[in-house]
Amino acid sequence: MEVVGDCRGPMRILQETGRTKADAVILVQEGSNEPGLCSQLLAVYPDLTILCIAPNRERVYAERLRSCREELQAPQIRDIAQLLRYVVRNEHLDRENPSWA
Repeated sequence: MEVVGDCRGPMRILQETGRTKADAVILVQEGSNEPGLCSQLLAVYPDLTILCIAPNRERVYAERLRSCREELQAPQIRDIAQLLRYVVRNEHLDRENPSWA
């Protein structure tokens, strides 16, 4: 896995996602605009996987164009890369027995 950018602001995130041809985006929520940003990202980049991390860092959501939003167990920040790999590789998450934990 390679980190190709770090940016702030909805327009910049949209632009950089396209420029880097990202497969996944980690979005640390700073306000209430992120659900709209997720919808925009998925509308423009339908194959994208988005991990949304709540401001308090206690919840993480995986969003894809598929019609589901799943809450994941609150991981340690160091586990985010492993969690992202798991979400990208698995279409349906097993909340009862997460293999990434």
